[in-house]
Parts: sequence; C-alpha cells; structure tokens
Amino acid sequence: MEKRIINRVAGGHRAATAAVLAAALVGTMLSSVAIESASAASPRTSRASSTASSPAATLTAVNVPGTTALGAAAVDLAHYGYTEREYYADGKANRYRGAVAGALQTASVIDGNWPYRTRVLVRTPKPGHFNGTLIVEWTNVTIGVDADFVFAEAHDDLLRQGYAYAVVSAQNVGVNRLKTWSSARYGSLSLAASNVDPQTGGNIDNCGPIACSGDPLSWDVFSQVAAALKANPGRNPLLPGLKVRDVIATGQSQSAFRISTYYNTIQPLANVFDGFVAWDRAGAERTDLAVPEVSVNSEGLSGLAPTFPTSTYTRAWEVAGSTHGSLYAAQYVDAMFNRDKSLIGPNGQPESFTQWVEPSCAVLPPFSTVPNGLVVSAALDSVKKWIEFGKPAPPTILFTRDANGQFVRDANGMIEGGVRLSQFVAPTADQSAFNGTAFPCLVSGYHHFYTPQELEQRYGTSRNYVTQVAQAMFAAARGGYVLPYDAVAATLAATKVAIG
Repeated sequence: MEKRIINRVAGGHRAATAAVLAAALVGTMLSSVAIESASAASPRTSRASSTASSPAATLTAVNVPGTTALGAAAVDLAHYGYTEREYYADGKANRYRGAVAGALQTASVIDGNWPYRTRVLVRTPKPGHFNGTLIVEWTNVTIGVDADFVFAEAHDDLLRQGYAYAVVSAQNVGVNRLKTWSSARYGSLSLAASNVDPQTGGNIDNCGPIACSGDPLSWDVFSQVAAALKANPGRNPLLPGLKVRDVIATGQSQSAFRISTYYNTIQPLANVFDGFVAWDRAGAERTDLAVPEVSVNSEGLSGLAPTFPTSTYTRAWEVAGSTHGSLYAAQYVDAMFNRDKSLIGPNGQPESFTQWVEPSCAVLPPFSTVPNGLVVSAALDSVKKWIEFGKPAPPTILFTRDANGQFVRDANGMIEGGVRLSQFVAPTADQSAFNGTAFPCLVSGYHHFYTPQELEQRYGTSRNYVTQVAQAMFAAARGGYVLPYDAVAATLAATKVAIG
C-alpha cells in the first residue's frame, strides 16, 4: 500500500495530495505499531540479569529545602505524565583489575568495601503507561558537568513509549561539579578511591599515559544503582507502582566507551543489565556474551573512531549526515545548562553547550539537523524486543568503504551507505557532519536552513518534497532503523513545509 501511494504522488495523480499521502501513511504505519503493541503479551525469554550478583545501592530521596536538582529534565515531564525524583545512592564498591578500555576479558576484583555516595535522577511514567523497561544512562562528563546526552537526543520517543529512565553520576568529574554547584545539596557526595593498583603500581582506571585520579569505583556504582532500581523494594518504592522487567544500559561518547568497557569486563560479574545501547562510540565488544548490544554511530565521529566487527549479539548502525550530537540535542542541553548555570566558560561566566562548541568552529551555526535520536530510539526498542521476545535487532549497517577502507561519497560529497534519514536525503538545510579541524566542532558539523527560494529550487513542489521524505523514512522504518511512529511524524511534518 505504501509503495502504491508514493508512486501515485510521484506520478502526479491529482487525488494523491500530500495530505492524502500523510493520512495513508498514518493508517499503514500505525497499524504496524498496534501489531507490535499486541505482541507485548507474548511469553518473554529469559534475561541475563535473572541471576544478578551485584548488591544493590541504598537509595534515599534528596530533600534539601531551598535547593534544586542539577541536570533535571529540561522538558515538561508532566506533559508526558512523568514524575522526576532525585536520590542519594550509598554503597560499598569494589575496585577491579582489567576494567580498562579495549579489554575483552572479564575483570577481577582487587579489593572491596570502598564507601561511596552519589546521586541518581529517576524519571517515571504513570503505571498504566510503563512499558516494563528501565533505561539507565551513564552521564557524559567531558564538558566538566553531568550531561545525559542520550535522553537529550531521544527524550520525546522515550517518554512517549513509556520507559522509566535513570541518570547516574558515576564519575568524579560529575560528582565534584555537583558539589561546587550546591554544597548544601551535594556536599556529602564522594566517589573517592585510590587509583593505584597495589600489585603493579600503575593506574587501575586507565586515564592515559599520565597520572590521574581515575574512576575505579564507577563500575560498581553503576551496577548497584541499577540493581536497586530494578528491585524497587520497600513500602516507598523508588519507582512507584512500577515492576521492572528488564534494564538497558546506555551512554554517549565518553560514556559509550565506559559502557563498552563495562559490557566486556564487568557485565559477566555483575549480570545486572539485560541489554546495552551505546551512542558514539563503543569499542570492540567480546563475542561470547549472550547479551544484546547495539552501537549507533555518527558520520561526524567516523574519521576519529574505528568501527569494530560485530557478532551474534552485537550490532553497529552508522547514521549518514549525523553529527556527534544533533541540533535537537544541543537545544535541549542548552536549555538545561542555561537554567542551571552549571557550565562555566573560560571567562568564568556560565555558558550554553552551543557557546562551548562555537569557538572551535570554522562555520556557524554548528550541528547537523539529522536526528540521531530517532535511530537511538529504534536501537533501544530493538534491544528491548531482543530481550523480551528473542527477536534479534536489525543487522549491522555501515557506510560504504572502498578496498582501502576509505568512505565512498557521491558526486555531491554525500556519504554512501548507512542509515539514511529524510533529514539527510531530503534536507531543509545545507549541512555537513564536519566543521573545521578543531574538537569539538570538528565532529559537530554545521547547518544553514534553506530559504523558501532555495527549497523551491531544490524540490519544485511540496508534493515532491513529501514524496522524498516518505520514501526515505519508510525505507528506514522497514529496515527497523527508525520506529514506525517517527516515519509517520516526519511525513506529517513534511506536509507542513510550503514549497512552490
């Protein structure tokens, strides 16, 4: 049906206006959503975390009058029927030998009983909207402050689908900024532990060739917080009215590397998580774990980070035209940083995420409009189905490379292969996944929205533009690399773009 409708538009049939196309797409795509929802009643497969061996952290509600939570959601959660709570997380953690980037073997315990206290933000839907899955994000601290970039990029889908969501401060950089931002609220936090291996004298957590404080407790902190949330115990449960069936770990960029290391070295010991989604970029994953993992990677970072071979339980999806964070994610993080005044610039004054990026840019404004979050959402959905029904995620999909490993591009310089969203193949902006030679703008790209005249020159008519959007999004949805809902939403949005 979809193909006939698109062909009618392309063929110029008068009855097949953009509105008719959109209505038909809604019918066909939403029917597939209904089928997927109905399948939720099917028997579930066994989970890796059914024999979890990690102890649970003790979580207590944060209640410090006159203070607010740093990094609280930068959208109206109530609009989605969600509530956000912040907890202190206390426990005792092990230090591990072998939990280092690039390792493909299970880590070993050096010692234990290192006390810690950190914090976790928990976003929960009403019980009737909960889909049974808790996502736990390892915050990115590259900027010097906690940032939940996965939630920033994909929050609309995640909240619409009914996930519970936890944001964990697992590293010293984030915890130390929390303490300087509000000593009254966060002064008791600590992830302090020696990073010196008593056997070798070297770093336990490999920060590089120079000495560093490291984060040797981060692995158990992440495990124990997730274990507590999954158990959801007591008269005052952490996730009121919810019963968690499965838990997915996620993280972006620096946190994706940590998630990848966790998968390889800690997951076999802790056995807390049922699945993993890493966004830009995970390292190589071991092949002997029956735990699903999908890595979603941008074009912007493709030249700086290699793509590793995948296996029975791992996948890699590369997204054409995408940057290390889209314009959509940047706007979310800007709103969060501007509200909290938590990111301090070189002049000692608060600044936004965009302002942090811009000095390294050759072209302004930064960021591509290609929404990584649509693919990240599909990856989370695929891992959820893999866990619950044993249905493997769609196959690895990479950019086309020649015999020398170089990316293949068309005559217009557009990369070939990968997930090809409508924002890439039928854009409303002149954009690139790259911008200059300096980090972070090198991987942040740029965009210039087309003028009405440029849109008309490129597409001719609204009908032609809608057709191109529909073709791209249907192809991505058929492959499983975007959700049906998002294909419909993109097509409906395209009908509102006036051209010609």
